[in-house]
Amino acid sequence: MSAAMIKFDLHGRELALDEAVVQKLQAEALAKAGSSTTLNDLAVILTRALSERKTITLRRAESRALEQLLAK
Repeated sequence: MSAAMIKFDLHGRELALDEAVVQKLQAEALAKAGSSTTLNDLAVILTRALSERKTITLRRAESRALEQLLAK
């Protein structure tokens, strides 16, 4: 049984992440949301991505925030 993958569109570049990774990123973005409106927006987007199961298009700021969280 394979894990569910959630897809993101980062300015034409597709990124597919395992659901468990998205859940961790969502929790981290939510924990830091008080200090950054971009991270707050990203937390909302990741919550939607987990429930909707369709490709989510990110704006430039959210794309950068996601990439920064992934780099940690």
